[in-house]
Amino acid sequence: MKRLLPLMLLLLAACASGPRVNTDFNPQADFNAIRTYSWMGQPHGMSPLVQGRVMAAVDSQLEARGWKRVESGGDAIVAAGAVIRQQQSIDTFYSAPMYSGWGRSGPWRGHHSSFGTATTTVRTFDVGTLVVDIFDGSTRQGIWRGTAQQTVPNTPERTSAAVEAGVRGMFEGFPPGGL
Repeated sequence: MKRLLPLMLLLLAACASGPRVNTDFNPQADFNAIRTYSWMGQPHGMSPLVQGRVMAAVDSQLEARGWKRVESGGDAIVAAGAVIRQQQSIDTFYSAPMYSGWGRSGPWRGHHSSFGTATTTVRTFDVGTLVVDIFDGSTRQGIWRGTAQQTVPNTPERTSAAVEAGVRGMFEGFPPGGL
């Protein structure tokens, strides 16, 4: 059990941690002038089910800030996409102390010295990055970008929760400048 405790704590921390969120914006953009937005198209790089979750989450955040979705010709244009890549984690666990000969006879001198055993495991997992871009509807220039990165969940419920948390985190300080 003592050997499994560090692994269980690591997995618990990974599950409990939310997405890593970053945002950027054009400081010259006038977010006060934007009242409506349109989607550029369906989000890309994800399943149709996740596309719907992303669009609903973004719509919810923008509507909460007074923006209204229109089918075309919005003051702003929203686009979203996802990139998934594989990442590896290498963990080594020791089953005994490396040097158990410490004591009256000094290091490595006792007849019970043991170097122990080590077990190394490689874990491959998917990391997804969701990107939401907002463009000025008239100039088509980018005015805002939000990204959220997290380990890809393995159930629909966890996927929905991850999308909600990522989009909510992106839009936490939106619109920029505390407007």
